[in-house]
Amino acid sequence: MHRHSEFLKRTCLGAAGGFVGTLAIQGLLAASKKWLPEALPPMRGEPGQFMVDQAEKVMPDAVRRNIPGAAETVAAQGLGMGYGLAFGALYAALRPRGGSAFADGIVLGLGCWAAGYLGWLPAMGLMPPIHQHKPLQVAGPVVDHLAYGIATVATFDALCEHFNPSVPLEVEMQQA
Repeated sequence: MHRHSEFLKRTCLGAAGGFVGTLAIQGLLAASKKWLPEALPPMRGEPGQFMVDQAEKVMPDAVRRNIPGAAETVAAQGLGMGYGLAFGALYAALRPRGGSAFADGIVLGLGCWAAGYLGWLPAMGLMPPIHQHKPLQVAGPVVDHLAYGIATVATFDALCEHFNPSVPLEVEMQQA
């Protein structure tokens, strides 16, 4: 049971790192909207709202009609935060002892960016394929995601040092 609680602790610390990273990327996005709007990606819709709309399509009409607009808004906004937390938790699961905030953060940030911008966002029609973006529309989100990754990993590493998860994942797997 101990190995599971250590794994859970680390993934929670990773999610906490993802929370801080998500706050960082949201701050950068807000700054870009204000001061550098030409660096924003050509989005056709908000991803969180898209996911809420997809979920509502499979609900019975009677249920869908009774969902308050405020609940839809909160759910749509929460999905963005959940995305950031999930990548932080995934990082912690794959890299339980953490690593260089800079190097690992770059890899995490680029991975998160690629999953969305090269993967599901164009696949769902929420944005055109990356080759149709202007260079600044590519560079802006990449830089934002690098900051997300670095903030996530740095926070995870600091939390691990503070809370000292004692059993590396490799040891857990050998004990299983």
